[in-house]
Amino acid sequence: MIWNEFIDFSSYAQIMMSGFLGAPEITVNGGHTDIRYTSDRVDLANISIIDMREEKKMWMMHIACFAKPEFPMPIYGFDVICGKNKVTGCFHDMSPTVSHLVASSAEYAFKKNVEPFVPKRERELPEWAKRIFSKSMVVAGATDDPSEIRNLSHMGKENLFAWFEEVDFIDATESFVKPYNAALSLYCESQLSNTNSKNVMISLGLEKDYVERFKKQQFPY
Repeated sequence: MIWNEFIDFSSYAQIMMSGFLGAPEITVNGGHTDIRYTSDRVDLANISIIDMREEKKMWMMHIACFAKPEFPMPIYGFDVICGKNKVTGCFHDMSPTVSHLVASSAEYAFKKNVEPFVPKRERELPEWAKRIFSKSMVVAGATDDPSEIRNLSHMGKENLFAWFEEVDFIDATESFVKPYNAALSLYCESQLSNTNSKNVMISLGLEKDYVERFKKQQFPY
């Protein structure tokens, strides 16, 4: 089953984050499980899973990692929604924050890791997304191709490890706090304007008021 590939990814992400960051805070609301990690270097590492395999034959995951301002990292993001037999959409990026001011090894690794990947079906990005995502972003439309699906999961894992590997060793600096915070604000403001994501969550059975509150916790800057 297609969703097993990404359920495995979610387990991998939890093991990795627990190793780097310690025990998470976990909140469960019906089919929605929200897993949050934080540390002295990471302000928020979030795994959000909506498991509606029984009720709706769908499974959805969002992963995002935000470093603290003294550690000016790009923003790791991975989103997928899938059914039993196909992925309906997958989005993966290492979104730039201050890369025009300071180099990031995770951002460089991301570009190299995704460069060979060409999705069989691409999706056009809306304007809000073009403001914040990198030119190397992976945008995959509906696919049931096992090789493509394995590639999506593999890239997500590789780039997640690269992100944590960098944030774990870089030196703290106050030099980029202001532009970094501005980039986070733009990222979250843009993500919160994404009505499609909210509508998908509601269609999967979550209450509208709950989704609105959760989105502000998901993108809090």
